[in-house]
Amino acid sequence: MQETILKVNNLSATYGDENVIEGVSFEVKKSEIVCIVGESGSGKSTLLKAIHGFDRVRITRGEVALSKDTSLGLVPQNPGGSFNPVRTYKAQICEALCSNKMNRTMDEVAEMLRVLGLSDAKRVLGSRPYELSGGMNQRMAIATTMLLDPGILLCDEVTSALDVKTAKIVVDQLLEINRLKNTTILMVTHHLGIAARMADHIGIMKSGRMLEYGPAKEILESPKCEYTRQLLQDVPRLKVCS
Repeated sequence: MQETILKVNNLSATYGDENVIEGVSFEVKKSEIVCIVGESGSGKSTLLKAIHGFDRVRITRGEVALSKDTSLGLVPQNPGGSFNPVRTYKAQICEALCSNKMNRTMDEVAEMLRVLGLSDAKRVLGSRPYELSGGMNQRMAIATTMLLDPGILLCDEVTSALDVKTAKIVVDQLLEINRLKNTTILMVTHHLGIAARMADHIGIMKSGRMLEYGPAKEILESPKCEYTRQLLQDVPRLKVCS
């Protein structure tokens, strides 16, 4: 039986003065992929920030419990806001590793980039964020976080700003990280098709509440609430893969 490494219990939180999430509960097990799906304003990104401990999100009720020695790594929706646009990626990755007291060789960094489809490590590491495409910057954000060896990778709408082809590449490479490194992934997305492609478990959020949560196959084939059925109807030619 897989170990539960994250438990969210009856969580309510505010963002500024606004109450955003209310009574949310679910669990994440080691090595699985969980996708939380909802439209813009549903509270899913605030939920991720509450779990991560983002200082502008205040938990008003409930708790977030992590298993011992489990760390969290956050991949933001907009990597451009996380990197200095005029410094090379090599300098910024080295700084991140140093500040987190992590030792990585350049060969290990290059291997992580290769897993993420960035085979020309020397060129990429010598580049600045403005010199790379949006998809490459997103993969560099994932690589930088993965090099810090998080117990759970938190992905905040990491495909929303990408075109369909690039989004597919990022999704496939997250699946590869999960397969090769047994990395636990908690991802929030507005795209139920992405959740169908990736998730072991799916949660459906609306207006700050978790409407339903369960195994992906169960949610996709036998949804309990009307909102989930509407989301399924809005995904063209959705194919549920076993």
